[in-house]
Amino acid sequence: MMTRAERRRMERESGSRTTYQFTLEQIESMKRQAVLDAKEKMKEEIAKEIDEHIQEEWKQREQEMSGENEQERIEKVLALLMSVPARILCEKFHWKGVRDENDHRSKLLQFSEAIVKEVNRICGDENADIRKYRDETYELYGVKYEVK
Repeated sequence: MMTRAERRRMERESGSRTTYQFTLEQIESMKRQAVLDAKEKMKEEIAKEIDEHIQEEWKQREQEMSGENEQERIEKVLALLMSVPARILCEKFHWKGVRDENDHRSKLLQFSEAIVKEVNRICGDENADIRKYRDETYELYGVKYEVK
């Protein structure tokens, strides 16, 4: 059995040890390459993370706008469409947001409740004709929404 010191001595004598000598320029070049490699790897990892995040985000958005049946999908779209006027009233016309759900003096709360009541009235009436409602609104108030 040979000790470590004997093994080292034997390696030195047999010349099996290899020595490399690099110039400062070569060392700098290796460092630059290592940095570039690390940078590329980080870019790939970040791109993968971003892609995964985007995929998850789209999946959640699709779930938000989909439903088990047509009724669920319509309800989700309706909730979005009913949110639009409230947001515009606050952002463009400077209405105050609802701070307390029980504050029935809030114009925005009154407006929102009136929208919900009217939509429920129209949707609850099987004989209601949406086209007639749209045309009456135009005749009475001069506002007509069309899909183009």
